[in-house]
Amino acid sequence: MQRFASPRSRSIRAFTPRGQELDSLADSEALRGRFFSWRGASGRRFVCSVFQRGEEGFVSDVERGAIIGVASDGGVLRPVCVFAAAERRSRDALRKVGRELVVVEWHVHFCPDIEAVRDLAGSLLN
Repeated sequence: MQRFASPRSRSIRAFTPRGQELDSLADSEALRGRFFSWRGASGRRFVCSVFQRGEEGFVSDVERGAIIGVASDGGVLRPVCVFAAAERRSRDALRKVGRELVVVEWHVHFCPDIEAVRDLAGSLLN
Protein backbone atom coordinates (compact mmCIF):
# COMPACT_ATOMS: atom_id res chain seq x y z
CA MET A 1 0.00 0.00 0.00
CA GLN A 2 1.30 3.43 -0.86
CA ARG A 3 1.15 6.48 1.35
CA PHE A 4 -1.41 8.17 -0.87
CA ALA A 5 -3.96 5.93 -2.54
CA SER A 6 -5.50 6.78 -5.89
CA PRO A 7 -6.00 9.27 -7.37
CA ARG A 8 -2.69 10.53 -5.93
CA SER A 9 -0.40 7.77 -7.11
CA ARG A 10 3.38 7.87 -6.76
CA SER A 11 5.49 8.44 -9.77
CA ILE A 12 7.92 5.58 -10.19
CA ARG A 13 11.22 6.37 -11.87
CA ALA A 14 14.43 4.42 -12.13
CA PHE A 15 16.75 5.07 -9.19
CA THR A 16 14.03 6.86 -7.22
CA PRO A 17 13.82 5.57 -3.65
CA ARG A 18 10.47 4.13 -2.80
CA GLY A 19 8.85 4.33 0.57
CA GLN A 20 5.56 2.90 1.68
CA GLU A 21 3.11 2.61 4.51
CA LEU A 22 3.21 -0.58 6.53
CA ASP A 23 0.85 -3.23 5.19
CA SER A 24 0.26 -4.44 8.76
CA LEU A 25 -1.30 -1.06 9.61
CA ALA A 26 -3.45 -0.68 6.48
CA ASP A 27 -6.68 -1.05 8.46
CA SER A 28 -5.64 1.16 11.37
CA GLU A 29 -6.77 4.72 10.78
CA ALA A 30 -5.02 5.87 13.98
CA LEU A 31 -1.60 4.32 13.29
CA ARG A 32 -1.31 4.17 9.50
CA GLY A 33 0.08 7.71 9.17
CA ARG A 34 2.47 7.39 12.11
CA PHE A 35 4.80 4.80 10.55
CA PHE A 36 6.49 4.57 7.14
CA SER A 37 9.26 2.45 5.65
CA TRP A 38 12.09 3.29 3.28
CA ARG A 39 14.54 0.98 1.51
CA GLY A 40 18.25 1.53 2.04
CA ALA A 41 20.95 1.14 -0.61
CA SER A 42 21.48 -2.42 0.69
CA GLY A 43 17.84 -3.28 -0.01
CA ARG A 44 17.10 -3.44 3.72
CA ARG A 45 13.77 -1.98 4.81
CA PHE A 46 13.85 0.64 7.57
CA VAL A 47 10.66 1.32 9.54
CA CYS A 48 10.36 4.92 10.70
CA SER A 49 8.14 6.82 13.09
CA VAL A 50 6.50 9.81 11.40
CA PHE A 51 6.47 13.26 12.97
CA GLN A 52 4.67 16.17 11.36
CA ARG A 53 6.12 19.59 10.63
CA GLY A 54 5.82 21.43 13.92
CA GLU A 55 7.02 18.44 15.97
CA GLU A 56 10.70 19.37 15.65
CA GLY A 57 10.96 19.49 19.45
CA PHE A 58 10.39 15.72 19.62
CA VAL A 59 12.68 15.02 16.66
CA SER A 60 15.52 17.14 18.06
CA ASP A 61 15.45 15.04 21.26
CA VAL A 62 16.29 11.81 19.39
CA GLU A 63 19.82 10.76 20.32
CA ARG A 64 20.43 7.75 18.06
CA GLY A 65 19.05 6.96 14.65
CA ALA A 66 18.39 8.36 11.21
CA ILE A 67 16.30 11.47 10.63
CA ILE A 68 14.78 11.92 7.18
CA GLY A 69 13.21 15.19 6.09
CA VAL A 70 10.36 14.46 3.69
CA ALA A 71 8.73 16.88 1.25
CA SER A 72 5.53 16.37 -0.72
CA ASP A 73 5.61 17.08 -4.42
CA GLY A 74 2.12 16.84 -5.87
CA GLY A 75 1.14 14.26 -3.27
CA VAL A 76 4.31 12.22 -3.82
CA LEU A 77 6.54 11.95 -0.75
CA ARG A 78 10.24 12.41 -1.42
CA PRO A 79 13.18 12.52 0.97
CA VAL A 80 15.10 15.80 0.88
CA CYS A 81 17.64 15.28 3.67
CA VAL A 82 19.03 12.47 5.81
CA PHE A 83 21.25 12.91 8.83
CA ALA A 84 22.34 11.14 11.99
CA ALA A 85 20.42 12.01 15.12
CA ALA A 86 23.76 12.05 16.94
CA GLU A 87 24.47 15.35 15.19
CA ARG A 88 21.94 16.78 17.70
CA ARG A 89 20.34 19.63 15.82
CA SER A 90 18.30 22.03 17.92
CA ARG A 91 14.58 22.48 17.40
CA ASP A 92 15.24 25.87 15.78
CA ALA A 93 17.88 24.41 13.45
CA LEU A 94 15.47 21.65 12.38
CA ARG A 95 12.74 24.20 11.74
CA LYS A 96 15.12 26.24 9.61
CA VAL A 97 16.16 23.20 7.55
CA GLY A 98 12.50 22.22 7.29
CA ARG A 99 11.49 25.63 5.96
CA GLU A 100 14.36 25.76 3.47
CA LEU A 101 13.63 22.27 2.10
CA VAL A 102 9.82 22.48 2.46
CA VAL A 103 9.73 19.46 4.80
CA VAL A 104 6.19 18.30 5.63
CA GLU A 105 7.19 15.27 7.73
CA TRP A 106 10.19 14.02 9.68
CA HIS A 107 10.71 10.25 9.47
CA VAL A 108 12.83 8.84 12.29
CA HIS A 109 14.40 5.38 12.30
CA PHE A 110 15.53 4.66 15.85
CA CYS A 111 18.75 2.63 15.91
CA PRO A 112 22.10 2.59 17.72
CA ASP A 113 24.46 2.45 14.73
CA ILE A 114 25.57 4.88 12.04
CA GLU A 115 25.39 2.20 9.32
CA ALA A 116 21.61 2.61 9.00
CA VAL A 117 22.07 6.32 8.39
CA ARG A 118 24.66 5.64 5.68
CA ASP A 119 22.47 2.96 4.07
CA LEU A 120 19.42 5.25 3.97
CA ALA A 121 21.39 8.25 2.74
CA GLY A 122 22.98 6.15 0.00
CA SER A 123 19.57 5.17 -1.27
CA LEU A 124 17.38 8.17 -0.60
CA LEU A 125 19.67 10.98 -1.70
CA ASN A 126 21.00 9.49 -4.95
